[in-house]
Amino acid sequence: MSEVGIAYILEKKECTIDGSQRAYYEIVDCACGFKFSFRNTGYKFICLSSHLGLINTTITPNSITAVAGFKSFKDLTAENGNSFDIDTFMEQYCSHIGECFTHNALNDKFSAISDEKFINCIKRKKKDFDDTILNNDTDISQMYAKIKKTIISQDEQIMQILTTLFKNQKVISSSLPTDIIGKLKENLIVYGPTGTGKTEILKRISSIYKIPIVIEDATSFSETGYVGREITSMLEDLYLAASKNMELAERGILVMDEFDKLAEKNNSSHDHVSRIGVQRSLLKLLDGSTFYFGDQKFDTSKLSVVALGAFSKITNSDDYSKITTEDFVNYGIMRELMGRFSKRVVMNPLSKDDIKKILIESDFSPLNTYRLLFESMNISFSYDEDFLDYIAEKATALNSGARSLKTVFDDTISSAMFRIFAGEYSAINLIRPTDEERSYVLTKKR
Repeated sequence: MSEVGIAYILEKKECTIDGSQRAYYEIVDCACGFKFSFRNTGYKFICLSSHLGLINTTITPNSITAVAGFKSFKDLTAENGNSFDIDTFMEQYCSHIGECFTHNALNDKFSAISDEKFINCIKRKKKDFDDTILNNDTDISQMYAKIKKTIISQDEQIMQILTTLFKNQKVISSSLPTDIIGKLKENLIVYGPTGTGKTEILKRISSIYKIPIVIEDATSFSETGYVGREITSMLEDLYLAASKNMELAERGILVMDEFDKLAEKNNSSHDHVSRIGVQRSLLKLLDGSTFYFGDQKFDTSKLSVVALGAFSKITNSDDYSKITTEDFVNYGIMRELMGRFSKRVVMNPLSKDDIKKILIESDFSPLNTYRLLFESMNISFSYDEDFLDYIAEKATALNSGARSLKTVFDDTISSAMFRIFAGEYSAINLIRPTDEERSYVLTKKR
């Protein structure tokens, strides 16, 4: 007997709690396919298509990867007003990817995890890197589409960053000689005005990419012998993010945020000596050398390195597209170090219209995150065009890009939140404030 429908694909994982291994199952995909049984020997599931590309794969409940939550199209259609829409069904299942469960083998039942220690252990493990994205040629377009929903007005920049990182992974996974790999692999520097999404792009990639990534604050590092972390600490963090798999860590991605803060600007200070010392240490790392920490040996020849920086006042305008190597050298970055970054990506400056677009379209804009909050509280939420213009104008005046949106929005709505939390109101409408009016209108519960 067989049925066609949609199922969750779960992968068995483990984490250590109080010294003992605890098993759990994480939903890593949803798939459309056949569920069938033969002579009461248990059932199997054949994937015809899936969200992340798992096709023509046979899965059994006893394998490391299991299938659960199967529902036939007949059942799903009945549950949805007798309407059939496979895209809607898949979307419903996709929304649960990443959730984790325990499994009771006696009754073959998957249950939500309630143990707080267990939940926190899984969160720490997932924070390192997410290995649920399958390594196939469609990943890059999926990631691009997903990141564009969060980072607005930087489409070309997202594409360039993703292309560089994917090319590096293809190169280091090839059978080419090491010296050829070194010539093809690119280190990347991303720069532009503050608040344009440099760090956020890499954070989004980090959350969905199967390669281990760490994002380090360059300002926390110093030359050996000075107060601060040493360069090897970054490599050790990457090693830990790869669950102590050195081969995986050496193929990982190291992101140095606030890279511009390493610039040499004061010849008389100890900070200057420390900063220039870090720059010299990075030369060795970018060239592909062996570093040691503890009893571990880390070869950086296959490592992808991304540097992020605002480089404020490197130019007299918001147009960073004309910046040259000479400008970076004058800013305080060693010429030899700049020469190691073969790929440069310039972020677009954000206009008031861009800020407004971010406010409306980005998944993580305060407008959309507050909308989710109010929906969870059964509070009706609305706003007008004037209010959007007002927030965009205030945020633009702060000259901090999209970063200032949350500050402005929180400040505008904060005085209303007490009344809403008190439970007296059923609706809030946001408007442009005047001397006589607040920035909101509240509707009392009846």
